[in-house]
Amino acid sequence: MEKRRARIPVKESFDVYSLPVPVGAVLTDRDALARNNNTYGLLPLFYVDYAFNCRDCGCAQIWTGKQQKWWYEIMQGNINSVAIRCRPCRKAEQQRKKLAREAHLNGLAAKHKQ
Repeated sequence: MEKRRARIPVKESFDVYSLPVPVGAVLTDRDALARNNNTYGLLPLFYVDYAFNCRDCGCAQIWTGKQQKWWYEIMQGNINSVAIRCRPCRKAEQQRKKLAREAHLNGLAAKHKQ
């Protein structure tokens, strides 16, 4: 992980809205990003690996260009969103939300039975 972290370019050192494309960057599909026409800026031309620390556990993670392409273009995520949690913490947060939703719905059902 440390070797890979040392190899990845710092995202802030690139202008993702202009050329030339750095080595290892993933090109965007402009047609797939067309639905993001409500942004107040330009759409990126490529994705570079993005290093971040998990919000919950603080471990160092890398959000790869390939993962970004999947999120923005295939899953149609908001172009202004970024990764903030590692995979285990993301799964734990999904489970927490699921349990909270179930508790809320059970509470509503009990309230309506009265």
